[in-house]
Amino acid sequence: MVLTMKHHLTKGFPKLLLSLLLVLSSLFATAQEISGDAANGKKIFKTNCAACHALDRKLIGPALSDVTERRSTEWLVRWIINNQELRESGDADAIAIFEEYNGSVMTAFPNLSESDVMDILAYTIEGDKKAAPADETGGGEIAASDEKGDNTVLLLILGGILLFLVILLARVKNTLKQVKGEPTSTIIEDTDRITRAALKNSRVLTLITIVISIVFLQQLYYGLMSVGINDEYQPEQPIKFSHKLHAGENQIDCNYCHYGARKGKHSNIPSAGVCMNCHMYVQEGPKYGKEEIAKIYAAVGWDAENSQYIEGYEQKPIKWVRIHNLPDLAYFNHSQHVTAGQIACQECHGPIEEMEEVYQYSPLTMGWCINCHRETQVKVESNDYYTEMHEKLKEKYGADAKITVEMIGGLECGKCHY
Repeated sequence: MVLTMKHHLTKGFPKLLLSLLLVLSSLFATAQEISGDAANGKKIFKTNCAACHALDRKLIGPALSDVTERRSTEWLVRWIINNQELRESGDADAIAIFEEYNGSVMTAFPNLSESDVMDILAYTIEGDKKAAPADETGGGEIAASDEKGDNTVLLLILGGILLFLVILLARVKNTLKQVKGEPTSTIIEDTDRITRAALKNSRVLTLITIVISIVFLQQLYYGLMSVGINDEYQPEQPIKFSHKLHAGENQIDCNYCHYGARKGKHSNIPSAGVCMNCHMYVQEGPKYGKEEIAKIYAAVGWDAENSQYIEGYEQKPIKWVRIHNLPDLAYFNHSQHVTAGQIACQECHGPIEEMEEVYQYSPLTMGWCINCHRETQVKVESNDYYTEMHEKLKEKYGADAKITVEMIGGLECGKCHY
């Protein structure tokens, strides 16, 4: 049997099947060289790490884009899974980091496997897939989104389908040769015989059923877990508004336009009147010229030549497309976070000041919020919003205790699901 197959591989085996096997082998060889799945690492990072770390800048903890250059992989695995155990082992680097951050305890993640940590490290190397620049006719678009699930599974399914089609075509070719009385391919006959015997074997059928079921359930799981998760969502907006120019280069405070974030539950979409505070006088932008600003004038009825509003003009609302949207079952109060908690907008919305067009930076899932509440330290100093509560907390946990949001009821169901 082996000799027959070898003979036909070198003599009469269909070239299409041989090419297919070579392509699939090269694909899988490439996949085996990758030490971690960056797409899965991004999901784990956003759920467990993003509250304290960013790739490109220091937050509560250091920036992580070059962490694999600064530390060995083995050390990072031990540090992430249980940094306290690593410190207690006497590791000099672990102790130095602990002291550098004034004894701030990093959460241990014993639930993460070594494979999960490798995925996170792969994500720190690859980084975020940035939004593609806006074209001349519309708003920005997201570059190819991260794939959900394992690419190897997809390749296996595709390879199986292609292999089946090649064998089927080869059988048809063999049948035609038989009709014409020409010599047929022995390997196809042997393959056909083996396939028929395997399909009659109950154990083989059971194994195939189990494999198909596992693949199906895995893809179903990834599909269900992605429902309602819209990170990197970047819809086209009616006016090209550059946050990089306004919040970055011009350093306009986010709360100047989104003033509702300081005072109420919702962070408002700025009215055209807020835009006109500046654009009565600034009539041309450095990137888009007068075209985009003219759309604001058309909405409010502003005569730029005479610098006055047009009398009797019927104003038209600017139809901005909402980007961040929590489900109705979740309660979120902006003022509680921005004013009382003194949380920077970038903690949830990412580096807004670097975005030409805004996209959803964080997943905004329940797990992501809970992790933030577990790790975020309450700013009791120079925050008189809850003075009485802070004094009670100091009495309960001690004046030097690190008080987190979790310790003041941040994980109570009724706080977010009333």
